[in-house]
Amino acid sequence: MEPQAFGDKHTLKKLEAVEEYLGMFTTALRDKFELLYIDACAGSGSSMPRSAKEKEQVENGQIQLLEPAAELADTDEIIVGSALRALGVKYPFNRYLFNDKKRKNVEALRREVKTKFSHLEDRVTITQFDANEMLLRICDTINWRNSRAVVFLDPFGLQIKFDTLQALARTQAVDVWYLVPVFAMFRQVRGDGAVLADGGRSVDEALGTTEWRNVLPVEEKGQMDMFGQKLSEKAVDVAWFEKIAQERLKAAFGGRVVEQVLPLGKPGLHEFSLMFAWANPHTSARLASKFASVVLK
Repeated sequence: MEPQAFGDKHTLKKLEAVEEYLGMFTTALRDKFELLYIDACAGSGSSMPRSAKEKEQVENGQIQLLEPAAELADTDEIIVGSALRALGVKYPFNRYLFNDKKRKNVEALRREVKTKFSHLEDRVTITQFDANEMLLRICDTINWRNSRAVVFLDPFGLQIKFDTLQALARTQAVDVWYLVPVFAMFRQVRGDGAVLADGGRSVDEALGTTEWRNVLPVEEKGQMDMFGQKLSEKAVDVAWFEKIAQERLKAAFGGRVVEQVLPLGKPGLHEFSLMFAWANPHTSARLASKFASVVLK
């Protein structure tokens, strides 16, 4: 096993939430459609909590450059990732479409599937593309009239583009769990309220608009700089970006987004917001939102 070193308590919490939903999904829809589980940023299949990794480094005599994160109970254990959890549900999906951009993760995930889920190996496809490319290919090639899917989006940074979210919505057949990197969005605004050039463009692509720049809260400090211009500072916080991101997700999915959001991150830091959207506009599909609401409580 080659676990990635990332995440901590929030990693476990998000995975447990999604896993609970997957069990509800396959139980409700099995034998009615071809069921797909799609993980565009699947990783290696497992992760080691940061607290455990830092402890391991100390024991090996390595220098710590950062303060250790809050320890997770049983930190000697590996956290089972989203892909392997999906393979472990009581009623399996008909197909599993996993993807990761890193070859090392793809190879590690293949070994995990072969070792632990050999009985489902013929249902699993693992690719190595950009997450957006993988998702757009799937949207264009699957027969959505006979298929239903759960899509899990857990990107590193601002990878997922708004155009991709719109393509998923157009299938009218997928449920999406999106771990929105709201802190990464927040960091693209400097202390004086100015938007970073490259990072700002990434936020534009993730939200599908530049309008957020026009409503970005900025306060004047009442002081002047050396050129006689009033100094300003940003008045926006992570919660503001969470609200904007949820509004944009609603725009992509025609309003079909659960209001409940699960804030996640290291202790005292709101790094991500787990959100749920469903693409099927029919009234019967609202059952998905009820399942998700129960999970997010």
